[in-house]
Amino acid sequence: MRNVKRAAELLAAEPAGWMETLGARISESEPGRVVLELDAGPQHRHGGGVVQGGVITQIADAAMGMSLATLQEDGLWNTTIDLKINFIRPVVSGRLRAVGRVVEMKQTLMFSEADVLDEQDRLVARASSTCLAVPEGQGRE
Repeated sequence: MRNVKRAAELLAAEPAGWMETLGARISESEPGRVVLELDAGPQHRHGGGVVQGGVITQIADAAMGMSLATLQEDGLWNTTIDLKINFIRPVVSGRLRAVGRVVEMKQTLMFSEADVLDEQDRLVARASSTCLAVPEGQGRE
């Protein structure tokens, strides 16, 4: 299923919650693919002077989950149950792009990948995740 409406809604939504806190935004959204961007700076660095791995993981995880959501029917979303990430190179500052894409969707389990790229389109990290389909709002009570 292609949920074109959901893809458009993701792209049109104002950043809120963690996205607003980190300064992340959705720059592209189409069924099966979502791109998140983040202008990394001092506020994202750890004591060693490079962008903290959790920040990179956050945008990769979100891009993967949102890419899956663009292929789910209304009323269903997903939650990550397994995530793997390999960090390729450190980043000090600049625009990061997490490109999430769907690999495979089963009835309850879904698989996705994301590449995180720097301003020179060099690979910063590669992630993969397994997600579980959940009814919208589940787990929020």
